[in-house]
Amino acid sequence: MPQLGRRLRSLRFTLGLAPTGFAASRETGDPALEHALAGPATLCGIPRRRVTVYRHPFVARKRPGSCPRCRAKAVDAPSGP
Repeated sequence: MPQLGRRLRSLRFTLGLAPTGFAASRETGDPALEHALAGPATLCGIPRRRVTVYRHPFVARKRPGSCPRCRAKAVDAPSGP
């Protein structure tokens, strides 16, 4: 199965597709979880005005401090050119 992953990455590179990136953010006043910010709200629905945005990207890998709903939606996000 590792070969399939390499083939898919190679195909995405050939087609010019890159994974969608999201900014990392935390809800202001409740910094327990890191969320993925996409435009006017996080992927789990928190409005942008209620979060503090950080200068690093949201990482969709399973980590103890990341929002599970944002993580699932980030993984399912379509690739773009």
